Amino acid sequence: MRPIPLNFLTMYADLAQGFEFSDAEAGSITTRKIKGKSYLYVTSKDGATRRQRSLGPADDLRAQEEASRIAAAAERARNMRTVVSTLKQKARIPAPTLPVGRVLEVVSKAGLFKRGVTLVGTTAYQTYPCIIGSYLPTAAFMTNDIDLSVAEFEPGENEEDLGAVLRRANPTFKPEWHTDDRLPKIFVASDGLRVDILTTQKRGNVKSVQVEELGCAAVALSFQEFPAEDTLETPVLYGSGVLVRVPKPLKFAVHKLLVAQRRNTADKKQKDLRQALELIDILIDTDEQALQDVLDDARSRGKAWKTAINASLREIGRDARQGRLPLSVEPRLARPKTARRRVRS
Repeated sequence: MRPIPLNFLTMYADLAQGFEFSDAEAGSITTRKIKGKSYLYVTSKDGATRRQRSLGPADDLRAQEEASRIAAAAERARNMRTVVSTLKQKARIPAPTLPVGRVLEVVSKAGLFKRGVTLVGTTAYQTYPCIIGSYLPTAAFMTNDIDLSVAEFEPGENEEDLGAVLRRANPTFKPEWHTDDRLPKIFVASDGLRVDILTTQKRGNVKSVQVEELGCAAVALSFQEFPAEDTLETPVLYGSGVLVRVPKPLKFAVHKLLVAQRRNTADKKQKDLRQALELIDILIDTDEQALQDVLDDARSRGKAWKTAINASLREIGRDARQGRLPLSVEPRLARPKTARRRVRS
């Protein structure tokens, strides 16, 4: 794996830190006269939607103070956009497509990531290079699916329906209904962009769980609680940066080992194994004990967990108990032959 230069990692860390000061919305301030009196207005962007609201009379002190905060936030946003552009263009850090970025933006602005919704799947994987300090080959792959886990979601007061939130990113988003659905668990836009809502499998092997507060349901899957129980907030490189919640890389890697053995198609299985392999090879070198601790934790949760993890490790050639041994990797996952420590079974 190729390390990311330190100056770019520092820029990414500064970008993440910038969200600590972005309590005010960013927007442009204008003055309008109504019946001879001046009023301050702010125009802000939310996905594909632009909104305008009144701050109050232009001579009102509170309106002036709020306008100053918004202007300062807009200046920070311009600086952050420059950082995002540099990381994408010069550092070649993976970034979401425009349609995906808009969805993440509206979900973030709705406060859902703050309340426990977790971004999983390939879109989450794109955030890991700057977190672990190395380029990840498959992180550059584009995806037209967004997976949102609500396994740890804690609803706030007066939550908005998820469908309404998504339509701020793209007004063509519609629920995809199945015969047994009471609430939709999949939303699809006219360009094919798909948003899937996921959660953990409950007792009774139910196929879906109702999330009344968001006006949707969630597909119930085995192992889904694992990546959502240990998460972090990190920016995705869209616009001036969008703060999302993702599983920690250790949890993501082991979760991929688990779900790979449940895949119905070879392509999806190989994608899971490749992403797990890329992360594990870096984590073996940078934090092997932490990786082993997460593996041991997952294996201790039951026979199905242990069997799936060990089967995936064998398929990617990382199943030795200890020491440095030659690689033994399936041809579809072949890498240049270099010695690496393997994780124990």
